[in-house]
Amino acid sequence: MNSTLATLLTISVTVIAAIMVLILIFLIPVLIQVRRTAQEAEKLIDSVRLQVVPISRDLGLISRDVKSIVQSIHRQVDRVEDGIETVHDMAVRAKEFQIDIQRRIEEPMLQLATVFSGVKRGIEVFAGIFRR
Repeated sequence: MNSTLATLLTISVTVIAAIMVLILIFLIPVLIQVRRTAQEAEKLIDSVRLQVVPISRDLGLISRDVKSIVQSIHRQVDRVEDGIETVHDMAVRAKEFQIDIQRRIEEPMLQLATVFSGVKRGIEVFAGIFRR
């Protein structure tokens, strides 16, 4: 009986770990894109610095574009952070669910095994009586 619970626990932990790995795999391209976007924004800022004097009128427009890009990066980072928190919360809830299910199933299964053992023993006693 304990090996069954151990197997269920192992399967549950494996599934949780696999889900976390898959989520991390999906988050890696997002983080790479955020990094590239940040590098592009940095390159754009350097380009603007070189042309500030001759293009002072357009500087306001370019600054607003850069600000929009930076805000987009911040929003993406916030979304990634929210996603990581959500994954963490899901893992905690999954673990709590697994513990709850284990608690709910383990005791009734032990009681059922006890009942079957008693029934088996009773049948053996009756069979022994009728054989005599």
